[in-house]
Amino acid sequence: MEAAAYDEMRSLEDHHWWFRGRRRRVRRLLAEAVRALREGPAGSATLETAEVGCGTGGNLAHLLAEVESARSLGVDPDGLALGYCRERGLASRLVRATGQSLPLATDSLDLILATDIIEHIEDDGAALREFRRVLRPGGQLIATVPQYPSLWSPHDDFLHHVRRYRSGELERKLASAGFRVARREGFNFLLLFPIAVVRWLKSALSRRSERPKGSDFSVTPAFMDSIFDGLLSLETPLARWLPLPLGLSLMIRAEKKDPGPSA
Repeated sequence: MEAAAYDEMRSLEDHHWWFRGRRRRVRRLLAEAVRALREGPAGSATLETAEVGCGTGGNLAHLLAEVESARSLGVDPDGLALGYCRERGLASRLVRATGQSLPLATDSLDLILATDIIEHIEDDGAALREFRRVLRPGGQLIATVPQYPSLWSPHDDFLHHVRRYRSGELERKLASAGFRVARREGFNFLLLFPIAVVRWLKSALSRRSERPKGSDFSVTPAFMDSIFDGLLSLETPLARWLPLPLGLSLMIRAEKKDPGPSA
């Protein structure tokens, strides 16, 4: 991503309603994954976890740091992003690398977190196979990706997305890479229609204007932040009982199958 995108992420990810809402939902999937690992036949006293595409460190600080008896690694290809992670005090376990080529031993991780990173990778299938390689049998992958190519907008251009996923696309690629999907559910579905309208309008305006383009993240007035955060809070119990894939993003928890296809 561009330096401006990392600067924006660092300034917003600790408190912005969207980041808070995504962490809330990922935290539940993370709890499920940890429980499956602890109860599985290969459960270990210390879990080896990694976030691929850790960005400026928000998930490392707010999610993986909360996993009891776990050691967490942050992986990102961008030096600026890793610099922000070091500012958070996360310097001890950071690696500069891409998702397609992880400098990690085969069968060395219990869990990989990949939130809104796979859509940046040209060969996402290769990245998923690499995730499978470094995960132990029964290892867990938690991934989030944006959905619906029809919603492509300047937001995606600014963040250097390669794609927005079609229905069932990520599930098929995971199966091909040797994963079993344990849960899939949509995120940000209560705000899907109004955000879609905004995206379509911005796309139309961007074709007629030379105004600077950027992401849809911005500082939100406190009362609006509370409203949006409240709507995302409502999604958490709804998604538990109605795990529908409808939403601006798709959230998936998958498990490494063994044996599977060779990488």
